[in-house]
Amino acid sequence: MMKSSFVALWSGTACVLIVIAITGQPTFMGSLVGYWVGFGYTIWFRRDVLRSSELDTRSALGQMRRSLLARLGMITLVVVAVARFQASWLYSLALGIAFGVIASFITVAIHQNSAERGDKKSA
Repeated sequence: MMKSSFVALWSGTACVLIVIAITGQPTFMGSLVGYWVGFGYTIWFRRDVLRSSELDTRSALGQMRRSLLARLGMITLVVVAVARFQASWLYSLALGIAFGVIASFITVAIHQNSAERGDKKSA
């Protein structure tokens, strides 16, 4: 994982923990779990895209299809586990997943854009 992704992951985690500390609402722990899941989903997706870009079209599509099912299965497993054990976290879990995916996509896009321009700090 890139250095900027670690910074974004830990910054978002710190923000969620600060919100939990200020509000005193333990239901926001679902957003922390969701943020981590959303972030992991994006990093997993990026890794799979980079691997598939080296394959021919037919095998790349097959690999991406299997990977999509695995990623959706992981998201489903987390949502079902939270629904089973902490149903009050579901709404904040959904918000955390959305925020994690958006934040990590922005981080990856910035890193990819600076790498294409040839910035030395992106390596």
